[in-house]
Amino acid sequence: MTDQENNKSSSILNSLKKLIFTDHQETSSEERSPSPIKQQNPTPPTITKEYTNASERNPISNNQLPPAIPITANDGSTDIKQMKLKVLGILERLNEQGLDFFEVWNAAAAMGKVDENTIKAAYTSLKYVDNTLTKEKLKTTGTNYANKLKETIAKETQQKEAEKQKTEQDREFEKTTLNNEIKTLTDSISKLQDDLQKKQVALAQINTKYEPKLKEIEQKISIGNAAVNEVVTDIQTTLAIIDRSIS
Repeated sequence: MTDQENNKSSSILNSLKKLIFTDHQETSSEERSPSPIKQQNPTPPTITKEYTNASERNPISNNQLPPAIPITANDGSTDIKQMKLKVLGILERLNEQGLDFFEVWNAAAAMGKVDENTIKAAYTSLKYVDNTLTKEKLKTTGTNYANKLKETIAKETQQKEAEKQKTEQDREFEKTTLNNEIKTLTDSISKLQDDLQKKQVALAQINTKYEPKLKEIEQKISIGNAAVNEVVTDIQTTLAIIDRSIS
C-alpha cells in the first residue's frame, strides 16, 4: 500500500476518532442548549472518491469476520477511549464496498457531532455520489457492522475465558498437589520438617501468585467489552437517528 493510500485509509476514520475524545465533553452541553445555526445549517462533508474506494482496498465479505486484531487489551492499555480506537480500526476492515452506514456515520462526524441534522446532511450529500444509498441500506449495513463487532468480541471473550479457566485449573491443581505433599511430609514428621515448611509457604503464597494474572485477564475482558459496547451504542444511537430523520 502506498503512502497516499495509507493516508486515505487513515483519514476515513479521523472524524470518528476525534469524536471519541470530544463527544463526551461536548455533546451533553450542546444537547442542553442547541445552537439554531448549527442545527439548521451543518456544513456538509467534502465528498471525494475516498469514500467509494476505501473499502475496495481491503474488502471483507458479509459472512467473514475481520482479521485477528485483538479487541481486548494485550498492550497494557486501560483507557476505554483508546480501546474504542482499536474497535474503529476493526470496523474499518469490515467496511464493505460502496457507500453505506459507515460512510454516512463518518461524514456526519466530520461535521462536529452525529445528530439528526448532520446525519441528514451527510446522507443527502453522499446520495449524490451513490444513488443506491437508501435509508434501508443504512439500517441494514449499520446493524450488520454492530453484529460483526459483537461476534468478534464474543469470540475474543470466549478465548479469554478459556485462558482464565486454564489458569484457575492450574492454580487448583497446584493447590491440591501441595496439600497432598504436605500430608505426606507431615506423616514423615521430623526428618521432613524442613521440606514441609517450604511447601506450606508455597501454599500460603499460591493466591498471591495467581491473583495478578487473574485480575489482568478480567481487566482485559472488561475493557474489551466496554469498548465494544460503547461503539455498538454509538451505532445504535445513530441508527435511531436515521430511523427518525431519514425518509
